Amino acid sequence: MHMSFRKPLTIALAALCALSSAPLALAKKAKTAKSNAETPSDQSLAFYLLKQLQEREQAAMQKYETAISEEDVAQIKRELQSVIDGYDKLITDAPDYAPAYIAYGLLLNRTGNREASYAMFLKADELDPMVPVVKNQLGNYMAEEGKYMEAYGFFLMARDLAPQESLYYYQLGNLLLAYRDYFMDEGLFADYQEMDRAIQDNFREAMIYSPSDISLKMRYAQSFFDIEDPDWMAALEIWQELYDQAGSEFEKQMVRLYTARVRYELGHHRAARKLLKQVDHPSLDESKQVVLDSLNAKYPE
Repeated sequence: MHMSFRKPLTIALAALCALSSAPLALAKKAKTAKSNAETPSDQSLAFYLLKQLQEREQAAMQKYETAISEEDVAQIKRELQSVIDGYDKLITDAPDYAPAYIAYGLLLNRTGNREASYAMFLKADELDPMVPVVKNQLGNYMAEEGKYMEAYGFFLMARDLAPQESLYYYQLGNLLLAYRDYFMDEGLFADYQEMDRAIQDNFREAMIYSPSDISLKMRYAQSFFDIEDPDWMAALEIWQELYDQAGSEFEKQMVRLYTARVRYELGHHRAARKLLKQVDHPSLDESKQVVLDSLNAKYPE
């Protein structure tokens, strides 16, 4: 029996701020997924209707980027509610068309309707268990619910289905780090060294598969501070590379700060102090002081 989600749309401003074209792009990729629609004509019609809904959704997102008044935001909410009603009708009319559930689930998730979104992804996974974005979304839900083993399984399946997609390695790295002790208690890894290698390996793979994404390289570099026995020389090398790639002065100062901490760990206290003197951005003051206090305690002047 079809479960209806026709109800007033819950859209917080914070959720609207999170709207972007990236999730929509994933939904568009999902349109190539296998479908169990009854006939080719049924599938073609569902595809056409889905395309229309996605275009309206994209237009609403673009309008939000320039929305100023409360009236504009209210209009966007009404349009998104209309799109949700359209998705609800589409899955009623084409109950076996997996891409519709995927696109609908993505929109529900972005607008703060987590439980409804989860139901859509579960149905999509039942109809087509070979879509990595669905596995990823189910993994996200499980992780948020604290069901870390289930989340791990879904993220692994997403990675295996799309082995060159950085996102899924990134998700695995974050999950292992967030639930590090719990995974150890479950006996998933022989020791913390093995787990730490898995954490770093996933962040490294994410960086490798998206070499132009500096944020992924930054996350890999930061992972050296997350584990118990890091290779500080390797850390120094990656942070030096990041300095050459940093754009703004703030980014350069942030990299100097992290590099100073690495230098401290290597015993290069003079180099660390020199780097810290080049960090004066107010937002970095607290972190800078932590490194400076460590330097003063171990290498007093």
